Amino acid sequence: MFDKLKQAVGLQEQEEKGLVGQLDEAMTLSWKNRLIGFGCCLAVGLLLTLISIPMLWTMQITKFAVMYSVGSVVSVLSTLFLMGPVKQFQRMMEEKRILATIVYILSIAGTLTIAFTTHNPALCLIMLVIQILALVWYCVTWIPGGQAALKSIIFRS
Repeated sequence: MFDKLKQAVGLQEQEEKGLVGQLDEAMTLSWKNRLIGFGCCLAVGLLLTLISIPMLWTMQITKFAVMYSVGSVVSVLSTLFLMGPVKQFQRMMEEKRILATIVYILSIAGTLTIAFTTHNPALCLIMLVIQILALVWYCVTWIPGGQAALKSIIFRS
């Protein structure tokens, strides 16, 4: 106990842990606090997404794209509270998720780029549809057998 107190006030030298060690140490929250953080982060993300919808109706495409994209990212990042940032990143890079992760990130970047540079509502909406589809695909990768089930629903013969 006193060692941590000494480290906190700078009386004892801290061990060099590197970035990964620091991120893992940051996730020493109790499960109750993790669930609270997850819930709050998810609620903020969903609120931003909901707030963005009227902007679409009033053709404020740039504002809509920014609010929707930020809300979507905050919602996905809420899971950092559940498993920690290092494990989350590792799981996002797994073979079954990496394509969905890359498409999702690129679609967000594309949406924001189009919204800020061209202000083209049609292109922005196309990127938003791609973003939504990539997010759905990403979420389905977390459900065992989810990708196969979705493929069978979409590509019924």
